Amino acid sequence: MKRLRRGALRDQSDSAFSAILARLCDDSGALAAALVDAEGETVDYAGLLTPYEIKVAAAEWRLVLAVVHEAKVPGFRHVGELTVRSGRRTFFMAAMPDGYAIALCLPRRSFLVSPRALTQAKRELAHEAGLILPAGRSQATWARVQVRFPGGPQPQRRPDAVWLNGAWSPIVILGRYQDRDLSRSERGYLAQLASGAEVFLVREPLGAWFVDNAAALSA
Repeated sequence: MKRLRRGALRDQSDSAFSAILARLCDDSGALAAALVDAEGETVDYAGLLTPYEIKVAAAEWRLVLAVVHEAKVPGFRHVGELTVRSGRRTFFMAAMPDGYAIALCLPRRSFLVSPRALTQAKRELAHEAGLILPAGRSQATWARVQVRFPGGPQPQRRPDAVWLNGAWSPIVILGRYQDRDLSRSERGYLAQLASGAEVFLVREPLGAWFVDNAAALSA
């Protein structure tokens, strides 16, 4: 058995799926994450909980999501996300194509999951599994990036570089990014990459930075 970098003892080999799920845990603050199929079987997982805890929770909440989809209530068949807060933990399910779903176990009183981190995880998991995301979702290309801040005696709030291809690549901040999707605790900028491409950079409450155009990072 192998120990994942987040501390949980694994009962299966690491994979591209577990790496994606581990990043989702880091970016969302989740205790654990799993990719589960339509039958409730866990494809892979990551996180701080034991494999047994993760797999049982993923199977149970995949069943709940199936019940919701089968309910004869207008709109329930197309529910894409489900959040349940309990006394000890919060559970989150996100539907994927072909009956797959992402299951997250979050700390107590959590409610919101980073939509940017979730978008990136869905895109990467779908790519690895050979799934085709609906057109509307596949167009969203938020991606996590590392940023650097200028040195000096005064703390700087605006980054001056992003980590690309194993090195720091300078960026120019063109202005603030204002959008109704930004919460009060988030900060956004319009930035120009060294390639000349313009992107939006957003810092989320947990400190993760995201760029809105993943393709621009490899241009």
